[in-house]
Amino acid sequence: MTAKLADTQLWQRNLASLIRSGLFTHAGLGENHGLYTVVGVYGDGTFSAPLAKYADARRASDAAFLANQLATSDPLVGAN
Repeated sequence: MTAKLADTQLWQRNLASLIRSGLFTHAGLGENHGLYTVVGVYGDGTFSAPLAKYADARRASDAAFLANQLATSDPLVGAN
């Protein structure tokens, strides 16, 4: 359980850094070696390295939805 929690925290930190960079437009879904991946899409259309990998497409879709919600949230919320 600890390793899984650490992985979740790591991808959330990477996502937060990507959003703060100002280059992130939205999260996308991909597939790599049979796993569903969540990747960041930059303004120029290029992709980041996978932020998270899941065996279940629904979990990857939920994670991408969450990432997109965080990216479109009010930036003043993060100022605290």
